[in-house]
Amino acid sequence: MDASTVNVDARAAAADVKKKYEQERQKRQQTSKGLAQFSDRQQSKELLLQDPWVESGTDVHRPVKNGGTSKIVVFGAGFGGLLAAIQCLESGAAKTPGDILMVDPAGGFGGTWYWNRYPGLMCDVESYVYLPLLEETGYMPTRRYAGGEEIRKYCNTLAKHWGLTDRALFQSSGKTLTWENDHWVCEIAIQPKGLPEETIRINTSYVIIGSGAFTYPKIPNVPGLKTFEGQSLHTARWDYSITGGSPASPVLDNLKDKRVAIVGTGATAIQVVPELAKYAKELYVVQRTASAVGIRDNRDTDAEEWKTKIASKKGWHAERMKNLQIFTEQSVDLPEENLINDGFCSMPSISGAFGGPSDLKPEDMAKQIEYLYKLDDERAQKVRDRALEIVKDRETAEKLQAWYPGWCKRPTFHDEYLPTFNQPNVHLVDTDGQGIDSMGPHSITVAGKEYPIDVLVWSTGYGNPLLESLAGKADIIVRGTNGKDMEELNKAMDLKTLHGLISYGFPNLFTPSLAQAGVGAEKQVGKEHKTIITVEEKACDKWQDELQANAHLTGAIVQCLPGYFTLEGDVAHLPPEALGKMSRGGLYGQGYLKYAKILDEWRAKGDLEGLNVASAA
Repeated sequence: MDASTVNVDARAAAADVKKKYEQERQKRQQTSKGLAQFSDRQQSKELLLQDPWVESGTDVHRPVKNGGTSKIVVFGAGFGGLLAAIQCLESGAAKTPGDILMVDPAGGFGGTWYWNRYPGLMCDVESYVYLPLLEETGYMPTRRYAGGEEIRKYCNTLAKHWGLTDRALFQSSGKTLTWENDHWVCEIAIQPKGLPEETIRINTSYVIIGSGAFTYPKIPNVPGLKTFEGQSLHTARWDYSITGGSPASPVLDNLKDKRVAIVGTGATAIQVVPELAKYAKELYVVQRTASAVGIRDNRDTDAEEWKTKIASKKGWHAERMKNLQIFTEQSVDLPEENLINDGFCSMPSISGAFGGPSDLKPEDMAKQIEYLYKLDDERAQKVRDRALEIVKDRETAEKLQAWYPGWCKRPTFHDEYLPTFNQPNVHLVDTDGQGIDSMGPHSITVAGKEYPIDVLVWSTGYGNPLLESLAGKADIIVRGTNGKDMEELNKAMDLKTLHGLISYGFPNLFTPSLAQAGVGAEKQVGKEHKTIITVEEKACDKWQDELQANAHLTGAIVQCLPGYFTLEGDVAHLPPEALGKMSRGGLYGQGYLKYAKILDEWRAKGDLEGLNVASAA
């Protein structure tokens, strides 16, 4: 066989793969009900368990009293909120922790890691990179991909290290934020479990919203959902009273005589399924779309390797984070050493979702997509082959193959998930992209077949993080100058930002990334005065022009089946003008590294171009 024949065969194989991808996309698109298929925030609250980690009647520690003042209020006590508070302390924007109030509906620090305590939980990005401020704390993660309990405890370590432990108002949520002349008035609902709700008002100069992207779990609106009489739980609110065990010792012995169904096969389910399979009498894994499951290769951290190779010099953590970003954004001009060298670092095609450096123009979008396919083909086929190699039943193995480009869904990595399907008590229920037909008092029905179950586990993710503004994600009504409502502006696609960090019409309100530069700007007018920081509309327009000019670099999303990136398929039905507006408020197509460089250069100039810093009258 000569080279020309090989090339022809390769092109034919690639064409067949694309055809299969398109068939899968069309199948999902035709049956998708878009965002309407899922419960909204209020429905989720009604269906989900209250905070399982707080005892009923536990009082709330109140660092600031009703009617009091805090210089800075941070909404969110996960990594985003903690890092914002720490930045304020390190920069001098907050003289002491007493200048800061953190507000979070959870009963402790951790954000997503507070709520997520399901069995098998671990980070899927290397913990030596994922955990922030490792160099500053001197902490060594126990495993390459640390478990959820360790990560949650590390959040407490950060809070203690920077004196923030007593500066949090837990079991509390922002209701409204209203700008009044020179300060924000925060209306906060204190919601102690088992006790009456109370609303308090706190005045603050600065607000930082760091509630994160995934703030409320979602459940599909399955016909007959409310008729189900068995036990049910969502992975984001794991109920060990149903399964047995605890986060520290997840021995699920209550399931030994139970028929269990888990709905969903995404990044969370990949971790949960092997644990359920150890204990359930029968386990039904309900799949709409297969996940691409690569090798995890988790292991304990070797203390000697940590000291001599990983954390061996000053600045190692920032270098390692940058190294990861380079290998996931580009395929050329790479560093000599791939410091992490895991599954994420072997798929630069993921830049199709998050962007990467490129000189291609909008008219060359087809070339960009073709380039991404070539980057992804070999990896994707290896992952599909892995399913065939591991799962003994051929029909099951084929249904566990992922037929879509790697940038369309979050890639997963696990060493126990696929082997689980070789256990006699584990059954794949593939819905062929359709989802569950209906539910009864003690069963689910898929493709006309009824499956009796005792326990139902929803592993169906969170509300779409691309839909809402900061205010929407935090479920807070934010009214800026002239009574402008942030989320209403966002829904109309009229919310303007500079670098995605500060919004036009909302003074002194920042995301965690701008907390240090923004709040620290008060130094320009002197500490004895109240400072008002606003953004110029023309600066926002310029930034949105930049976003739109590079939007084509994430245009490969149009090749994707319904999911987060496509608003569950609704993007396909949007008119051109709506798509144009979306491109002015989306991700920066050149990737994170170039975005970070823009921010660094903007800060380094010293004048914070585009911001107006003034003393209140």
